[in-house]
Amino acid sequence: MKNVKKYISKAFLLMTIIGTLVLLNQCTVIKPGHHGVMNRALGKGLKTDKVYKDGITWISPFNSMIKISTQWNSYQEDIAILTKDELHTTLKLSVILRPIENELPDLILDVGEDYYSTIVKPVFFSVSRGTIAKYDYSELSSQSTEIETEILLEIKKDLQGKHIEFDKVTLDHIIYSATVADATDEKLATKQVLEQKEYELEIAKKEAEIQIINATGQRDAQIIIENGLSIKYLQFKALEVQEKLASSSNAKFYFVPLGNNGLPIIIDAGDK
Repeated sequence: MKNVKKYISKAFLLMTIIGTLVLLNQCTVIKPGHHGVMNRALGKGLKTDKVYKDGITWISPFNSMIKISTQWNSYQEDIAILTKDELHTTLKLSVILRPIENELPDLILDVGEDYYSTIVKPVFFSVSRGTIAKYDYSELSSQSTEIETEILLEIKKDLQGKHIEFDKVTLDHIIYSATVADATDEKLATKQVLEQKEYELEIAKKEAEIQIINATGQRDAQIIIENGLSIKYLQFKALEVQEKLASSSNAKFYFVPLGNNGLPIIIDAGDK
């Protein structure tokens, strides 16, 4: 009798464990930022009339829940391109996108869970290369905003109706080839040398202008002095000198009234 009770107790415990495992197996958790689509493997297949939001969901046996992120996700790619002036380079480009929530069943049926690799990535590469081919190498940095806008609009056009929405495309980095980078550095160095030469030339011009102004001033001053030194003025100043010398008791001078230039000649006779 005791053995029967033990057997019943063990069987009950086993059934409880099995029941608990079955119940747990029928419970699925959808994380925040994700939505789910029911797949009825032994029934009618994918449930297309309902999208399950985040939280706990109970599902029937043999059914499964396909969970897909509905958050904005960024995908970055290194894309080798050829510019309009036939130069090769690589761009780091990113595209930000997400699936349209209420179209998740159609997305899974038409494209699949890995929709980025299946349809977005090939279009992203193709559109990026086609857009960059319109620009010269030197324009990539300065026209980055315009390039991003063109790529985004073209991707939206090509993937319209594919159950995906796009936020933006960004040109994150331009990976210059070694040859082009060296040529660019040399060009910048040459530009700096030219700018330095232009600066030095400007300084030299200013210094020359200063010298011309100084020389002009000296010339004008000399002309004014020469024009002011008339014979009569010099004779007048000579008479002043004679008057001062005549009043001196320590020197003897002879005065010749007029010299060859019309000025008085003063001769120092010295002590006798």
